[in-house]
Amino acid sequence: MSLTTAKNYLLVTERIGKKPMLRTRFTTQAYLVLATLMDLRDQGVLTVTAGEMKLADQAQLTTLPQYLDELKIRLQNDLQQDARLKSVLKLVTSWNIVNEIYDGIGEELERDGLVKKVIFQNNLKPHTIYAPTASSRVRVIDDLSKNIDGHKLTATDVNLWLLLRQQKALPYLFSDDVRLAKLTAEFNRQTATDEGAATTQILTATAGEIIQMKKFEMDGWLS
Repeated sequence: MSLTTAKNYLLVTERIGKKPMLRTRFTTQAYLVLATLMDLRDQGVLTVTAGEMKLADQAQLTTLPQYLDELKIRLQNDLQQDARLKSVLKLVTSWNIVNEIYDGIGEELERDGLVKKVIFQNNLKPHTIYAPTASSRVRVIDDLSKNIDGHKLTATDVNLWLLLRQQKALPYLFSDDVRLAKLTAEFNRQTATDEGAATTQILTATAGEIIQMKKFEMDGWLS
């Protein structure tokens, strides 16, 4: 199984500069977990209907990579308790889950030559960062725009676009305002009646609310 959305999300999101964007930022991390859940839905492991998430393929779940073990355990436990999205999606804020996913797909991307492993020192604690190569980042952005232009949107394209739109990140990837406006109009037109895209938007919006509430809790605790 290839977590295409999650991998593409890492490739366009992770930055080094003054500090990593994905490895150390709570909000960006949470959306990486959501991207992984979207991949599991697209590949038939999970289903999302009527505001609930369900396990659709137990056999396929057991064959997922080892780095998804923490996610698998949490998913199965939470789904038994409350299948509503606003409850299940709380797992996107799990520090343990996102770290396993980040390291797991990071190692896979490194084997494919799409990222380079670097050590970043943050508050005296070293972090392993998977820094995307310039060409791998450009490829993801170019493929996304070409598929929109060519009316060949995939589920991964829709996932990635809506994840980036939720975080107001699209202007950073498409700096030409006219170009971004055209792509946005085309994307909206092509997905206007797409049930899968509508479900993805529900997932994204619901997770966004959960992430925001968690940030408020963390800010209150820190203050």
